[in-house]
This record gives sequence, structure tokens and C-alpha cells, in this order.
Amino acid sequence: MWIKDLHDTEYGPEGKMRWELFDEEISVSLDENVDISYAEKCAEALNSLPEETVRDIWEAAKRYCLYFIDLCGDEWDEYNEMTIKVTEETPAEEIKSQIYPSFLIVDEPEDERIGLHLECNCSWEAEHGLEITILDNKLVYLGAFEGHGAWGKFDPDDEWNFVNGVKE
Repeated sequence: MWIKDLHDTEYGPEGKMRWELFDEEISVSLDENVDISYAEKCAEALNSLPEETVRDIWEAAKRYCLYFIDLCGDEWDEYNEMTIKVTEETPAEEIKSQIYPSFLIVDEPEDERIGLHLECNCSWEAEHGLEITILDNKLVYLGAFEGHGAWGKFDPDDEWNFVNGVKE
């Protein structure tokens, strides 16, 4: 079993799991109508992400970080809580040290696919954090936490979805 200490809360079932990519224990929150066997498949999938998906996460997170640094402009130094300097030349995988995963949100599935919906904090954007959404091992959203869920609509022209442009 991937999920442990599962218990009911006022918001629905919650438990804990280890996200091996970060070597961190994170919380797992299940929608009311989610079967534990589906939640276990999601937890297993999170710990079995293909290398290409992981690379896409780092690339999209770096794009988000650079965008936010540019958006802050001259005020960046006032907000900067990063422990590394991120520039266009920074290897994308170094951004991992600036991401702090907190929740795997297991949304009620709409079909047979595995939908991973993650809430994280990040050192470059403390207010809005970081949301990562993966459908069947494909990164479909990475940006500020908007609560889209695993089954949201992900517009390829959305400038706030930093997955857009990663494969270009």
C-alpha cells in the first residue's frame, strides 16, 4: 500500500504517502467519491513517472520561475526567497530544490485515465504556489495553484500554463 494513515476528515478522506522523486512525505486528499483502489493507483503512478514527464516538470517549473522573476522586475530582490540563482542557463533539474510538495489531491476520475493533481509550494512564488497536473503520465498543467483539478480544461494558448512551450 502506498497510502497510509487514511482517515476521515471534514473535507473527506486524507492520508500520507512518500513521493520518492522528492524523498518527501506528502498528504493525500481524496474526493468523497474516490475509491481507495483508484487512489492507490494514483500514488503508484506518482512514484513511477517516466523520465520524460519528470524532465517536463523541471522545464515548465523553470519557465514559471523565470516568468515570475521577470514579472517582479526591480522588486524581485525584495521578494526573493530562493536558495539558488535561476537564469536561462540554469539546468532545469536544479529547480527541484525550490519546490516543496505538500498534497496529492485525488479527484474523482472521469474515465479510465490516471489523473494526478498536486499542490506544492515554491520559493519563487509564495502567494500562489505551484500546481502540477498529470494525465496518464503526461504533464498537462504547471503554474500557479488555481485548483483546476486533474480533469480541467487545459488551453494550449494559456500563457499561465507553463507546460505550453516546453516541447517547442
